[in-house]
Amino acid sequence: MKRPFPLLPALIIAFSVIACGRSIPQESSSGTDAPAAPAPVEKTLSTFNPIPGTDYLMAGIVPVEVARDGSLNPFEWISNSGYSNYSSYLTYNYVFLNTQTEAYNRLLPSNDYVIYQTVGFPQAVYDPNDPEKPAPIIEFWIFNIVKADTNGDTYFDYRDKLTIGISNVSGSNYTELIQNVDAIQSQYYKDPSNFFIIYNVNDKNFIAKINPITREILSTTEMDLGEDVK
Repeated sequence: MKRPFPLLPALIIAFSVIACGRSIPQESSSGTDAPAAPAPVEKTLSTFNPIPGTDYLMAGIVPVEVARDGSLNPFEWISNSGYSNYSSYLTYNYVFLNTQTEAYNRLLPSNDYVIYQTVGFPQAVYDPNDPEKPAPIIEFWIFNIVKADTNGDTYFDYRDKLTIGISNVSGSNYTELIQNVDAIQSQYYKDPSNFFIIYNVNDKNFIAKINPITREILSTTEMDLGEDVK
């Protein structure tokens, strides 16, 4: 059983798909069991916005009709939205621009996937004793990506299996960490070398401990919560 994503305080980029949304309609196949190819989508580059505290700008590769929306600024949505309702927009890729060197790079080599969720870590934690404390500078991004129509409903959306990936704040050194994930319960930043992802695969819950610096999965533990807990 797939679980809903919990609400989290958000350093959440709002280029992605809400849980009730649908994305990438696909043409049905005839006379074959092979997955249908995604219908062509006209894509364009959104506005670049600065990543606070860094020399980088970030933009999305999005459908043309989305780019016409003047509110397409992910860093405004970060402070105004929650985990489950941050946007109905699609993002197929990200582009990062270094304002010092003027070099740019795409996150993914292909624009054929849907980036369902993007989260920057470490996240801001509200301190009532210091309400004006600035948000920490993002060290790395975690991406949840739909790469295939795994449930055969002709759409790429939250019902499909997810791939969890990580990159530097600049979008470089993208690495896939975990594949074929049904749902993500939590993501927790402990320190620069210890990051935890709690996720569900085939009705089983797991804890993955990851070193974001080396991109290494340090351990994976299946949670024994009782046979009545999926």
